[in-house]
Amino acid sequence: MHPAWAAVGEAAGEVPAKRNVCEAATADVAALLAEDSGLSDSARAAVSNLLRRHRLLEGELARQRTLLQEWILSQLTYKTLYYQYSGQSPQAPRVELMREKEAVRRRIRAQLQPGADYLAAPDEATRSLSSS
Repeated sequence: MHPAWAAVGEAAGEVPAKRNVCEAATADVAALLAEDSGLSDSARAAVSNLLRRHRLLEGELARQRTLLQEWILSQLTYKTLYYQYSGQSPQAPRVELMREKEAVRRRIRAQLQPGADYLAAPDEATRSLSSS
């Protein structure tokens, strides 16, 4: 196997900081395909197809990383606001609010179990202890 092809596989699993290595390796492989290197037409087509799939997977990975970052941001924002408005701190949570939180989590988890309607919004709590 040509070293440039091996580099594409190795760089594909790396973090975004090493994306330039992956792009350079992909460009090297594409350049090898353009050359008349004695590859059969079927081998050339297979490598070309792999490069195309590799680019598609890179795009999907970037999309999923963006979604994960947005989800983390959302969770941290919620947690910060929760502590701010509940008057709690992570070091000293109020017992009744923690019980309410766990009850809500159990109810939502049960609604998300297989066979449940994923499009249904979670039921509203009858009366929150935190608002009383």
